[in-house]
Amino acid sequence: MRKRVLFLLAHPDDETFGTGGTIARYAASGAEVHLATATRGEAGMVGDPPVTDREHLGEVRTAELMAAAEILGIAKVHFLGFIDGQLTTVPRELLVERAVALIRRVRPHVIVGFGPEGVSRHPDHKVMCEVALSAFDRAADPTWHPGDGLPWAPFKLYQFEIPQEIFAGWDAPLSGVPRERLTAFIDTSEQVETKIRAFHCHKTQAKDTRRLLERPGYRDFARQETYVLARTGLPGLPLPEDDLLAGISDTVM
Repeated sequence: MRKRVLFLLAHPDDETFGTGGTIARYAASGAEVHLATATRGEAGMVGDPPVTDREHLGEVRTAELMAAAEILGIAKVHFLGFIDGQLTTVPRELLVERAVALIRRVRPHVIVGFGPEGVSRHPDHKVMCEVALSAFDRAADPTWHPGDGLPWAPFKLYQFEIPQEIFAGWDAPLSGVPRERLTAFIDTSEQVETKIRAFHCHKTQAKDTRRLLERPGYRDFARQETYVLARTGLPGLPLPEDDLLAGISDTVM
């Protein structure tokens, strides 16, 4: 049985700029990798120079995401149907309900989302952190929205985080996470170039791509992606981990 991993994120490009190496690694190893994005990136940049206009940005960014997903090896992309920049105004129960319905349909063994600060402090990222935590707990509860599918209990929920010293070295106005709080260190050294190829699919976000690739030592940084284990139903897991699927039997359904 192939193990299933669901990345539960906010915008097109989050999958690449943050967790692209991890996605590519697990897809290449035979895992069934799913991506859920809450929005289609309607409030993002239109490119530098522009490649579209504001009216068509959502559909252009959707196409960019699908191209990146193919490079990374994502099995299926799921859109939750919300508007970029407006997640803080959406009733939280509605966000969680859609995430739970998706979890029950995909039945992932592992979920990956954002940490509390959303890495970049983007409000949509912070909301999706809270949604992932709630959905992880409620997806297994047979009394919570029973019409949204049979209950499913994922084994683990990880939050993508960047070590404090990385942001300090880049002189970036972000805090990151102390290294001692990180619990999973994923070797993505063989996926660096794949991740960068996926970057270039997001042409509307070319300015961010240039800025990242110009950071001192970016390729060295991209050789490892780091996480905090936020939820698990597996007792006694040895930490730190070097595999998000560690401890999950090969015979799981």
